[in-house]
Amino acid sequence: MPRRPPTPPAPRPTLRSQVVINPLGLWAGGMFGLGVLLLLIAALKAAAGNEQRAVTAGLLGLVLLLLTWRRVARRNCPMLLTSSADALHLEPANHRRAHGLRAETIPLASIVAYAHWLRVLRFRAFAQYHLRLELADGRVLHLADQPRSAADDPTGTVRLDAVARRLARRGKAGPRRRQSFYLTQTARALLWGSWGAVAAGLALVGLGQDMGLFLVVPGATYWALYSLGRGSAEITA
Repeated sequence: MPRRPPTPPAPRPTLRSQVVINPLGLWAGGMFGLGVLLLLIAALKAAAGNEQRAVTAGLLGLVLLLLTWRRVARRNCPMLLTSSADALHLEPANHRRAHGLRAETIPLASIVAYAHWLRVLRFRAFAQYHLRLELADGRVLHLADQPRSAADDPTGTVRLDAVARRLARRGKAGPRRRQSFYLTQTARALLWGSWGAVAAGLALVGLGQDMGLFLVVPGATYWALYSLGRGSAEITA
């Protein structure tokens, strides 16, 4: 009997994801909280008659709040990411809110490396996948799942985790995967440094130096970010 020709493999289905570009990070929330804390310290110092420290803390707090506002104002509109067998296609999900953004096609061959991690927002009961792409032209594209679904989301929309798994299946022919920062020795060393900052800050506060809070707050913030980040990074490692 004549042999039948081998059946060609079925083409991979197209994946669609609702994403945002350059999403707001936890550092933006930390900057906002530190800015509010500094304004509170400024109010307490002003009430105690220490005008010099009140002005210093107040100015620093306002600068942090302005930087946070600028970061929020520059946040891009939601985008629709379409992943095919050989390219990623980005286009504004809502053209009325595109703010000058245009559609873009990114060939998979132009992706040099990528990083993929999970961010768990417990207070919102939401798990958000992030995908950071390093392109051959030197650009870095940071994508994240859209925080909330909308009524007009395309049928069959998937999380970015599915797109990252497709990149990983390309093997040696595909882009390199970067290790999550929270799994590196640098992150571990910074954790030890944050503990030292908290201890030194508490010692200064105990001696009546309120400026010790400038060590306590960043140190405690990094410890919290490291705890969340490492746990999430181990899930997607």
